[in-house]
Amino acid sequence: MRYNKAVISSPATLANFGPGFDSFGLCLDSPRDTVTIQLRQPGRREVKVSGWSGIPTDPEKNTASYAAMRLADMCGCEEYGFSMTIKKGMKPGSGIGSSAASSVGGALAMATLMGVRDESLILEAAAMGEELIAGSRHFDNVAAALHGGFTVVSDARKRTILRIKPPSFQIVVVLPEISVETRKAREVLPKSVPLSDAVSNLSMAAGMVHSMMKRDARAVGEYLDDTLSVPYRKKLVPGFDEVRKSALDSGALGVSLGGSGPAVFAITLENASKIKQAMVRTFLESSGLESESFITVPGEGAIVEKVS
Repeated sequence: MRYNKAVISSPATLANFGPGFDSFGLCLDSPRDTVTIQLRQPGRREVKVSGWSGIPTDPEKNTASYAAMRLADMCGCEEYGFSMTIKKGMKPGSGIGSSAASSVGGALAMATLMGVRDESLILEAAAMGEELIAGSRHFDNVAAALHGGFTVVSDARKRTILRIKPPSFQIVVVLPEISVETRKAREVLPKSVPLSDAVSNLSMAAGMVHSMMKRDARAVGEYLDDTLSVPYRKKLVPGFDEVRKSALDSGALGVSLGGSGPAVFAITLENASKIKQAMVRTFLESSGLESESFITVPGEGAIVEKVS
């Protein structure tokens, strides 16, 4: 091992990002998890978590420690021990990639200690951590958290990730006081959809990628729509339609669900505070839900803060 201790800052993300179901991801500059891993004597592993209650401290059930262990396993290092501390910056089940942030933090921390620079291994280990929560291995959140910017999982079988620098815009995120489990959000999706919906999403996804490459924020907002998952998942978020309308009426360029929800986000070039206030107020008035909210911008991905 090159080092004994690594500290990683790993960001929140917005999966799907409109029409990119299980494919698109946008990294947020904040909030972030901080994952610290310290190597110990072989065999002993412990995890401590602060910031939110209810997060597993069993190394085999915590996404960050699980991802770290799988990274070490893939590198042939089975006899090792560590202590890990996780300072959560985001609530689990909120729709902004909480589990992915921890998974990427754990995988990158272990990779840093082992001198591993193969991003494909780090990504795979992080996705294994995500699998603990989602029930299957998804790459949209972890790809965005690891690489930063706007990412496209263009081939999940080959783990091919496209990275695009997004235009400058502000992101308003509103988190109503409910939780949506990823597994449940997947269960409400239909097994098949009308051909017209599939064609619509394909068109919007192509437009989204082109807009990102052209760095055209207004066009990104125009393509921030979905016909494959949001029409079904919005039922899990009371007041979604009303909140979406209030954001657009206040000047938002586009509005959608963050991941599987309940986060609702809007993008804008101006009036972010006005849009945030309108969304929070509408959640309360339409469904009686209090909300947390924040304003951020596209981020650069996970960062190695310190090694020693």
